[in-house]
Amino acid sequence: MGAVFRILEILFRGLHLSTRAARLFVQRRVTSRIDRHLARIGKRRLAKRAVVDESSVVFITMQGEYTCNPKYIAEEILRRRLPYTLTWVQRGHSIGPFPPEFQFVKHNSADYFRSVARAKVVIQNSHVLQRSDAQKGSSQYWLQTWHGSLGLKKLEGAGGDHRFYKRMRKLDNTQTDFILTNSTFEDAVFTNTYWPDVPKPMLGHARNDILFDKSQNTADVLRKKVLDRLGIADSGQKFLLYAPTHDDNDGSVPLSGVDISGLRSALAERFGGTWEILVRTHHSNKRVSDAQLAGLPRYCHNASFYPDMQELLVVADTGITDYSSWICDYIHTGKPSFLFSTNLEGYAQQRGFYHDFADTPFTMATTNRELLANIERFDQGLYDRKIAEFLEMCGSIDDGASASRIVDKIEDLMAS
Repeated sequence: MGAVFRILEILFRGLHLSTRAARLFVQRRVTSRIDRHLARIGKRRLAKRAVVDESSVVFITMQGEYTCNPKYIAEEILRRRLPYTLTWVQRGHSIGPFPPEFQFVKHNSADYFRSVARAKVVIQNSHVLQRSDAQKGSSQYWLQTWHGSLGLKKLEGAGGDHRFYKRMRKLDNTQTDFILTNSTFEDAVFTNTYWPDVPKPMLGHARNDILFDKSQNTADVLRKKVLDRLGIADSGQKFLLYAPTHDDNDGSVPLSGVDISGLRSALAERFGGTWEILVRTHHSNKRVSDAQLAGLPRYCHNASFYPDMQELLVVADTGITDYSSWICDYIHTGKPSFLFSTNLEGYAQQRGFYHDFADTPFTMATTNRELLANIERFDQGLYDRKIAEFLEMCGSIDDGASASRIVDKIEDLMAS
């Protein structure tokens, strides 16, 4: 009798699992596609019927935070006291503080799609509009600023055949009215990836303007702002910013494998002072950064939740990354910077690079011994010359006035 019940149990369990599998198959292959199709129809009707507000500008960042080019474009609009309605799209746990003049909508909400459909100008720094399947009206302008600069690593999906990136390229190229660049290098990269047919006005990156401000007052104000927010007492110490990029094939946590004590000593020996380390994980790892960085020495601080990378660049006295493009922004400060990776060959095969490292201002180390030696041998004069050569090679035009040029362009679009 027990065997009979066991057989019945197996049969019923098999029937249950088969039914569940069939339901999931139908949900994924049929109903979800129908849902997406119906949602797309609704978004298209909304975009077609929406009455565009000639004074409305919507800002979207991939981080969801008050940061990157959209932040500094918005601040130039506010500085000019232009009569625009500024709406910021909040995503996830958006971090401010935001200007009181802003209005807010939640990403992927009904208000989000309405705001995008009614805006005269929409400004983003990634594929957020395309990934949310927002639809564009005929009398709108969608501006792309991107979030990298003179990058070392190739753009995600660049030249790839993955279906997702093929779709992004199609949408980016047909929906974007302008993608703003800061160099002939970026013009070529954008043309060969997502935006081959999109006009590319070379106006610069607004987020980099702050890096050209050499006033002591700006440095003091930002240092206090950053340290207060991170809860770090100011003892006149120097700061190393360590901020690696995301590597799908490397599961190690930030600073793992780094001789932290040796690094700190090498910086003090070469540049003087007492050093502390600001660690900023990639945005994709931010939520787990507290756990990843637990147990580090007290002179290491988690800066992953600090929203504005450029303000960290102003405060940092030197910088280290593997291949993140922020290092190409950082050279505008003239402060020392270094590359360190223990997965260089793997990343080269996985993603690839735009530059031969020998053509950049940076030294690449793949071991702690090499990194410490590069710090010890650092030559500021040689570094300055290589920065100038690199920026000239890339055709960079960033000069501290990019936000002004961009908002001039926006004013023209708003009046058209």
